[in-house]
Amino acid sequence: MTNRRTFMRAGGLLATGVAVTAAASGPARASSPATSLPLLTWHAALANRRYAPAVVAVLGSSSSEGVGASGPGRGYVPVLAENLRTAFPVAGAAGGANYVAAWGTPRWWPVTGGGTRVDTAGWGLKAVDLAGPEESLTYRFSGTSVQVWHDGAPEIVVDGGTVVVRGPGRIHGFVTFDGDEEKGIQVFNGGHGGRTSGDFAERAAAWAPRLRSIRPHLVILQLGINDWRIGVPAAEMKRNLLTIIETVRVNSGTDPSFVVYGTPRVGADRRIQDHTRFTEAWREIAAEDTGGPGGASGVAYFDLAARQPSPSSDNTHGLYCDDLVHMTDRGAAFTADALLSFIRP
Repeated sequence: MTNRRTFMRAGGLLATGVAVTAAASGPARASSPATSLPLLTWHAALANRRYAPAVVAVLGSSSSEGVGASGPGRGYVPVLAENLRTAFPVAGAAGGANYVAAWGTPRWWPVTGGGTRVDTAGWGLKAVDLAGPEESLTYRFSGTSVQVWHDGAPEIVVDGGTVVVRGPGRIHGFVTFDGDEEKGIQVFNGGHGGRTSGDFAERAAAWAPRLRSIRPHLVILQLGINDWRIGVPAAEMKRNLLTIIETVRVNSGTDPSFVVYGTPRVGADRRIQDHTRFTEAWREIAAEDTGGPGGASGVAYFDLAARQPSPSSDNTHGLYCDDLVHMTDRGAAFTADALLSFIRP
């Protein structure tokens, strides 16, 4: 059983459990004409943000996790959250950090402590096993309430803006709110550096249960570039993304909209595998989907490569780090701005 505990500053407590239903990918779907409908669920939720949360969930690799950024809040996902809350404000709902996994790859990750890292459990395939009370995690937050997502029965102590969790137990992460518990815009970041589409497709039982808690209206899938880099065929990547989309639809209960994020060719090397095949596969997923309103596509294709050159050919604007793979603060903000213009009504 996976639990979440919600702690208000005044000391309230809530515990719940969730379950998962698996889904397998089916055959490719027939093409449908391009329409403005793929983002309808998201746009309707955004219109209702004054009365209920409009929720974004992200599954991705290192760019979503924030690798390359100089500090917390500077990856494209938190900047997108900031952009959305600025563009679509709700009185009294400034918005919290929402999901922070129990561990992360960037050196500035805001959770500290010991335990054993687990990459096969939790939203974003991240968790920490605490063997006993001698092992703990500490997270400092600002806002109106915090949840700890976990398995088992760890000891959880909230003192002002500090949460300390002691084992035994498996800790998935921390969800913080700042007036956005029941309204406004929430963003749940499931980025995990180095992950492929296959990692998420094959381990749905690890992350899909959380969809019942998150209840997303928009799901951004920033997956595929690592598949390309390690030689996974584009057709296999496409099947994996179809599996992920179907799994989300079965488990969310919200009929969410989807954005498939197309990444420019990154890195200075020259792989045998043709990157354009991945671009075609990402496009095909959006064009062939029939799971949206009225049988139209419920998937939109965000083509970042149409807005910037491949960093391996031109990085004069400093959008990518020296490795020509991960985004700088500027690149992350550029991407977040581009995504905002793409997903807004």
